[in-house]
Amino acid sequence: MIKEPKCKCCGKAILQREMEYCCDCTKKQHQFIRGFSLWSYNEEMKRSIANFKYNHRKEYGEFYGKEFAKRFGVQIRELELDALVPVPVHWTRYIQRGYNQAQVLAEQISKELNIPVVEDLLIRKKRTIAQKQLNSRQRIENLEKAFTVSKKWEKQEKKLKKILIIDDIYTTGSTIDACAKILKKMGIMEVYFGVLCVGVGF
Repeated sequence: MIKEPKCKCCGKAILQREMEYCCDCTKKQHQFIRGFSLWSYNEEMKRSIANFKYNHRKEYGEFYGKEFAKRFGVQIRELELDALVPVPVHWTRYIQRGYNQAQVLAEQISKELNIPVVEDLLIRKKRTIAQKQLNSRQRIENLEKAFTVSKKWEKQEKKLKKILIIDDIYTTGSTIDACAKILKKMGIMEVYFGVLCVGVGF
């Protein structure tokens, strides 16, 4: 579990107690308000997340979701969220894996905290390169026009106002920012995120 000191924006562990934000968050204007990050992305968690995503260990999602809710449940309930929104995967990757790991995680958190999941709000319309292979600028370019709002939600009668984006890993925030930007354009006022793992801050 990540302990203090940690970034007040993305939740990364930081080395200097007098710092409030990590280097990434001091340099970048994010589209989200703040994030909830459970573990640092160390070698042990890299193996665990890889098994969850690529080796059909879907059952890991139950443990992850329970741990996330246990750690952040009180803070998240205080936000009075309208929905959890998993980061979508491209349909080709969904066929390969058989599931979207972010959706599996969101569904378990939903069970624990009684917050609805809206899994069809965002669509990943472009198959992107794995973010881990790219630098910061390439990550942003890679995600350009990657997401859109589904037609079902373009003319929603009951507007969502506060949502929590759910994903497995946060590094520079490019994926979360890309999703948040789209959501804010459709009128969502407050965007937060929750992830299992976050890169180490400085």
